[in-house]
Amino acid sequence: MISPKYLTADYVVVIGGMNMDIYGMPSEKVINRDSNIGTVGMTVGGVGQNIAQNLAHLDVPTYLITVYGDDYNGRLLEESCQRNNIHLDYAAQLKGERSSTYMYITDEHGDMLVGVNDMGICEYISPSFLKKRLDFINNAKVCLVDANLNKQTIDWIGQNVTAPIFGDTVSCAKARHFEGILDKMTTLKPNALEASLLTGIDINDEHSAKQAAQSLLNKGIKNVFISLGADGILCANNQKMLIIHPFKTNIVNANGAGDCGMAAITWSYFDNPNRQLGEIGRIAQAASSIALESTKSVPDITVNQIYAKLESMSVAL
Repeated sequence: MISPKYLTADYVVVIGGMNMDIYGMPSEKVINRDSNIGTVGMTVGGVGQNIAQNLAHLDVPTYLITVYGDDYNGRLLEESCQRNNIHLDYAAQLKGERSSTYMYITDEHGDMLVGVNDMGICEYISPSFLKKRLDFINNAKVCLVDANLNKQTIDWIGQNVTAPIFGDTVSCAKARHFEGILDKMTTLKPNALEASLLTGIDINDEHSAKQAAQSLLNKGIKNVFISLGADGILCANNQKMLIIHPFKTNIVNANGAGDCGMAAITWSYFDNPNRQLGEIGRIAQAASSIALESTKSVPDITVNQIYAKLESMSVAL
């Protein structure tokens, strides 16, 4: 058992992936099977890391429990966490392993066209790996889990973690990793397709979205936030359901907006566990709007920026 090293009384633990992201953003309409002029870059990413970095920017003491290699990318990942105040006390650098890598191409509007992930190292985030860190995890104010972990590990988390569990479904291919612990979860944030997979309800309008949300609540989740894209976010608990529509936004890059919204939902709970559902939804939409207007996968977001965005939209209304 790893002895807890408490640096603060309240903190969030994020368990998930950390990647080196390689991206291509064409300047004009994409021509398939041809070379496209645009911007190519590298940045630290991964759903778990992105959420952790957003949380750290929002002044939440954040510990990322992950694994990374001892390669060049691994050193860059570690240095990035240090710069962004993400604590790696309970992460592990694995000798001889290749760090997780993700490559994606967007269209000329910033929407992702295709991505390729090489995340085999995440298999090392296993029940035996987490068991050594369980005391520290259980003393967190929130334990946020991304679905890049395999189902066996997520099942173990549901059986052993007593801290409030927040889940990010990541993708349709991985959303079902949460199926075995839905009754143990405080908060889940899927998109419409992922919620459809988890409930068997085809979401094609507001009515079907609310049916899916109710189905997830019936499975035991306390709070559900279903991202409906351009139609907003459906916020639901056993007392209320409502849709918060998107804020007016000049979209620069759609990659990372969901992670920023998830971090904002988590920050909202960390800051005030009794915050009203609609306010949480507005905070999530404000954060997503800020992310969409940034060229970075993780924007330089602050709590003051969220409040300013909320205030600007209130004035606009």
